[in-house]
Amino acid sequence: MEGEGYLKSNFSMKIICSALITILFLSFSTPINADATGIRYQERLYQIYQSGEMAQWVVVLNQMKSLYQSNPSNELLYDITLTQYGYIGYLLGIKENKAARKYLADAEENVERLFERRPNDANVLALKGALMAYHIALSPYKAPFIGPRSMSVINESIELNPNAPQALLEKANSAHYAPSMFGGDPNLAVQFYSKAIAEFVKKNGGDAPRNWIYLNAYAQMALAFEKAKQLQNAKRTYLHILTIAPDFKWVRDELYPKFQINYPHK
Repeated sequence: MEGEGYLKSNFSMKIICSALITILFLSFSTPINADATGIRYQERLYQIYQSGEMAQWVVVLNQMKSLYQSNPSNELLYDITLTQYGYIGYLLGIKENKAARKYLADAEENVERLFERRPNDANVLALKGALMAYHIALSPYKAPFIGPRSMSVINESIELNPNAPQALLEKANSAHYAPSMFGGDPNLAVQFYSKAIAEFVKKNGGDAPRNWIYLNAYAQMALAFEKAKQLQNAKRTYLHILTIAPDFKWVRDELYPKFQINYPHK
């Protein structure tokens, strides 16, 4: 998951990390149905993300795709694409590049379809830029060409709508993981993560959403605080995550214990 070099890994693989899925087991014998379109699968993915059963992510993704065939909507297609985005990151993280290429091709078809229908949707544009970065992990020699294009698309999404949560999140990821000579700045990253989190809450009517990408944004913000040596803020963020999601295995069993070892007096 760690990388090195301009967009060859240090940018691209870390953007991938923002989408990496650490997933939880649920019993998924009951299929998703059209009466519970958003809530059912989002709740499942939220629970799965917290604790580590990767196969179940695919189960939900396939159910979402089946639902789309019978009851298509742009909202569902966006959620499918976002779910694919997360799964591709996982596949790249475990070096399953062949499978990653397949899912990436599907996700890019979906995002292009969405972009045709919603060309002024900053969240769609940001997702498009994030998917572009995955090609760097698959073909590192393309980094000097694809990297700037990906960053440009993400910047365009922010210009289109500076309050779009996915656009803010991808801007945060780029600031978090790009080398400093190419605009990387963890202090700037935490500002964008904080804005993204606030917009996710606002979009959910003022309540913290039970959504995997929301937890991901918090985890990435904690890591950015660490990188910026804002250690008290990092600790507070980790503890807040464990308050709202005590079963979040990645933070509970990996990130926060590592933080405590590295900074025992904080």
